[in-house]
Amino acid sequence: MTKQELVSYVNGEITASCSIPFSVPDKEIERIISLEEKWMFREYRDAVQSAWYVLDKSYYNTDEWTNTRTFQLPECVMAIKIIFEMTSGQRVFGIHDPDLTFDRLMAADLYLTPLSSDQITYRTIQWSFWDLAKQFNLRDIQHNFNINTKRLIITGRDPVESLWLTTLNMIPNEDLYEDPVFIKWVIARAKMQLARIIGTFNYTLIGGVQINYDAIRSEGKEELQELKDKIKSDQAPDWFHMFQ
Repeated sequence: MTKQELVSYVNGEITASCSIPFSVPDKEIERIISLEEKWMFREYRDAVQSAWYVLDKSYYNTDEWTNTRTFQLPECVMAIKIIFEMTSGQRVFGIHDPDLTFDRLMAADLYLTPLSSDQITYRTIQWSFWDLAKQFNLRDIQHNFNINTKRLIITGRDPVESLWLTTLNMIPNEDLYEDPVFIKWVIARAKMQLARIIGTFNYTLIGGVQINYDAIRSEGKEELQELKDKIKSDQAPDWFHMFQ
């Protein structure tokens, strides 16, 4: 769906297919769409999708990196999920095997050997060792990303190899305009704006009919709150923190 098609759809909903003799100007609906899609890209998980980038290590030789330690990312990037250094292979205790990782070693030690009560202390010390040994193969990169400037700042150690980025990018606008949640969101906002427009002046239609703009505003607010509750409930976290 294009923006103009969405504008026509919203006005058709507001006027009940021209049954009501007033509507929101097309230019105002376009402004509402442009404003609300920015909110959706930030807060609505179905408005973004995963993407991947490789930042080549040759960039480390540029003046921009030397002076600011920053990368300029595309405008479509909304968030950074993870950054790690693309090392050429794992080297654990002198073993040169790209398929050998600390995660696999720890999983094998945990699940392929029996645990008994006599081994709890030994295991605690051993797992502390895994945490320390992980530092010999550190790949994660500390960073800070500004959603407005789209600039990525590397705040941790200096990377040597190229960087792998997993990001959340905006979906195309045409796909967002097809989303029922976004369509209803824009309609609710347009109703509230229509109530504001017709409520600015007190007047009566032909035949002594009065406009109940408060009902239009209340309807828009209720619909908007329902959509906010739905977005919040649909975005339950898939992780949890454990504190000791």
